[in-house]
Amino acid sequence: MRHRTTAIRPALPESPAGPTALVLANGKPPSLALLRALRRRVDVFVCADGGANVAAKASLRPDLIIGDFDSVSAATLRKFRSVPRRRLRDQESTDLEKAISWLLQSGIRSITIAGAMGGRLDHLAGNLSVIGKYSRRADIRAVDDDAELLPVGDRRSLPYEPGTTVSLVPLSKCVGVTTRGLRWELRNAALELGVRDGTSNRIIARPATVRVRRGTLLAYCLFPSGDRGR
Repeated sequence: MRHRTTAIRPALPESPAGPTALVLANGKPPSLALLRALRRRVDVFVCADGGANVAAKASLRPDLIIGDFDSVSAATLRKFRSVPRRRLRDQESTDLEKAISWLLQSGIRSITIAGAMGGRLDHLAGNLSVIGKYSRRADIRAVDDDAELLPVGDRRSLPYEPGTTVSLVPLSKCVGVTTRGLRWELRNAALELGVRDGTSNRIIARPATVRVRRGTLLAYCLFPSGDRGR
């Protein structure tokens, strides 16, 4: 089925300041249509280790392959023999973190991540942690065919159609959480894993907004069924 590109337009700011990048991680791969659409809209394409295997199947040449190289195949490395590589054996950081860190060092502050959602739960948890860790240093977001994951920071506008499902995922204790344009509004609320969550809310007015006074909060936005997989 063909992915409808209108569903992924929020994956990049309307007018990003400076160069933009796409990181392809080694998780559940996006559809070929989505991956190609995301690639067309950025300046730099980086594969985090085994993400290069997905790029090879899609015949999309990355600008860099980075990681500890325990997942990328020999066939992929042969296909991309002319692509620059950075092999970092540091086991204290994931391949996704290595890629984001390299982009930040290169002065890139607008980063879209594909292949980071779905798949193994432990890998997903690690990816969420990395996104939260760097969320205040860059405009970082993760996207797949069904949803987009956005760090809230202090305030985040959610420019999606009414009917979009929104779940608020606190990575730390979040206080002063206030929403606007959602079916079940929060006013100066506290969210914390294992205490109170904010799953399966729904946008009823545009633009919906989320504010948080303190803490690291992510917004998981699930596109309406009519905007997926067409």
